[in-house]
Amino acid sequence: MEREDDVTLIHKILSGDDTTFGILVEKYQKRIHALCWRKIGDFHHAEEITQDIFLQAYKNLSVLREPNQFAGWLCVIANRRCIDWLRKQNSRREEVSAMCSLEETSLEQIEASSYTHYVSEQCEKESTERRHAFVKKLLKKLPEGERTVVTLYYLGDMTTQEISKFLAVSVNTITSRLQRARKRLQAARAALVQESLVHLQLPANSKENIMRQLEELRSKFNSFMEMENVKFDPALREELLKEVDDEIEDALKGKIPSELVHLVVDKIYPHMGKLGMERRISLLRKYMDDAPEATERFWAHQTLVNSLAHLGSNREAIEEHSRLYRWASQHLSDKYVLKTMSNLNVGGCLQAEARIDDWIQLYDEAAKRLENPDVSQYSRCDFLQIGAEVLRCNGRLDKALLEIEKLERANGEPAWKHYFRFWLAVRTNRLLIYSRQEDSERFAQVLTEASTYMERTLKKQDLGHPINSDDLIWFANDFGCCLVWLKAYNEAKRFLQVATDLGDNAPYCHFQFAVSIWASERHREKTLHHLKIAQDAYVISSYNYQDTYYPLFLGTPEFSDVTDDKEFLAIFGRE
Repeated sequence: MEREDDVTLIHKILSGDDTTFGILVEKYQKRIHALCWRKIGDFHHAEEITQDIFLQAYKNLSVLREPNQFAGWLCVIANRRCIDWLRKQNSRREEVSAMCSLEETSLEQIEASSYTHYVSEQCEKESTERRHAFVKKLLKKLPEGERTVVTLYYLGDMTTQEISKFLAVSVNTITSRLQRARKRLQAARAALVQESLVHLQLPANSKENIMRQLEELRSKFNSFMEMENVKFDPALREELLKEVDDEIEDALKGKIPSELVHLVVDKIYPHMGKLGMERRISLLRKYMDDAPEATERFWAHQTLVNSLAHLGSNREAIEEHSRLYRWASQHLSDKYVLKTMSNLNVGGCLQAEARIDDWIQLYDEAAKRLENPDVSQYSRCDFLQIGAEVLRCNGRLDKALLEIEKLERANGEPAWKHYFRFWLAVRTNRLLIYSRQEDSERFAQVLTEASTYMERTLKKQDLGHPINSDDLIWFANDFGCCLVWLKAYNEAKRFLQVATDLGDNAPYCHFQFAVSIWASERHREKTLHHLKIAQDAYVISSYNYQDTYYPLFLGTPEFSDVTDDKEFLAIFGRE
C-alpha cells in the first residue's frame, strides 16, 4: 500500500474498526523491527519493543494530528522506546560474555570455518544467534546513515523508494548510501550479510500477539461496561463493582503494562466512585516509578494531581502539582512545563487553602518560557487561558485581565482550528471578571455581543445556511452556566435552552438549567425533568467520581428549600 492509504486505515480504526489496525501492523512491523534491531543490537528484544511500539501507537492514535505522517510518527515512537531500553541496560554482562569469543575472532577466521557444517549440526536457535552476531559485527563497520539504509533494505524488505518516503530522504541519497555501504564491505561479506538478513524474519505470530493483547484489554473493559445495564439496581451494581475490583487487583499484580494502566485509570476506575478514585491514586503513585518513559511519568503525575483535587485533598494536590512542575522543568521540554500550569483543577485547591501566591510564583516563572519561539500557538494560548481562569477564581482580577489580553493577541486568525475555543474563553472570562468588578457597562457589552452572536447564528440556521452546531452548543452552554453562577437566571435560561434544544446532553448543562428554572419560576415539572437527565447522564459518564449529583444538589443554594422534598430526592435515589 502507498503511504497515503494510511489515512483511510486510521479513519476506519478511529471509527471503531479495530481489525484494520492489523493491516497497519503487517505493513510496518518489519521495518520498525529493523530500526529497533539496528539501534539496540538485539534481535529478540527488538521483537518485544516492536510489539510495545504498536501497542503505544494504537493507544495514542486519536492524538495523531497528521494521519498521513503515521510512518514518521511510528519511527519517532520507535526511537524513544529504543533509547529508554538502552538506558535501562547499563550492564548486559551475560550477553557480552556470550558474544565474547565471536567478537575476538577475526572475520578471516569466521569465513574459514565450516559454516555449512555448523548450521547442519547445531540447533536452529544457535545458528540464528551466530548469524545475528556476525551481521551485527559487519554492520558496525558502516556509518549510521548507511547502516540504517542497509538494514531497512535487507531486513525491512523495503525498496529504495519506500525507504526514501520512510526516512524523508531523496531516492538518490538512499541509492548512494547503499552503494557506498556495499563498497565498504568486501563482496563475500556483503553476500553473507544479505544471506543472513534474508533468514532474519519476525515470527509469523508477531502481529497476532499485538492484536491479541489489544483484544484482551478491550475485552476486560467491555465486560466491565456491561454493568451499566443495571445501573439503577444498587445491590447488583455493588456486587459487580466488587467482582471487577477483584479482577483488576489480580491483573495489576507484578509488572504492569502501560496499556493496562491507561485502561484502568482512564476508563474503569472512574466508574467506581470514591473507591475507584482511591485505587486510582494508589496505582498512579506506583506507576510513576515504573513508567517506561518521561512523558508517561508526566501523564501519571498530572492525573494524580487531578485525582487528588477531585477527592478534595487540596493540600496534597497542591504539593504534588509543585513537585510535578519542578520535575518537568528538569526533564521535559517547555511544552510540558507550560502544561503543568494549565491545570484548572488546581485552582479550586488553591482557593480552599488560600495559597494563590505560591501558584503565582510558579506561573510567572513558567511564563518566561513563552518567549521560546518553539512553543506552539496552542500551548501558549492554553497556558494563558487556564492561568487567567485560576487567577480569576482566586480573586486576582486585574492580573487575570492582563492574561486575557495576552490570550486575545496570541489567538491569531479565525481560520485557526482552535480559534473558537480561545475566542469563547476570552468572552466568558471577561463577563465573569466585569461582574466581580461591578463594571456594569463592560459587562453589558459582553452580554450584548454574546446574545447578538447567538441570535445571528440561529437565524442563519433557520434560513437553511450551514452553521457549526457543536460550536453553538459549546457557546450557549458556557455562557448559560456563567450566568447561573452570576444569578442572572432569566438570561441563563435563554442560552441553556438553546444548548439543550440543539442536543447538548452534558449533565452539568441540564443541572444548571434546572437551577435557573427553579430559581426564576419554581416550575417543578421542568426542574425535575432536567435534574433527571443530569443524574442519568452522570451515572453513565466516564468520570463518575461520586456516582450521583446528590452532593452538588445539597450544596446548591437555589435548592435549599427542597433538600428534603421526596420528588427531588427520588431523582438521586435517596427516597
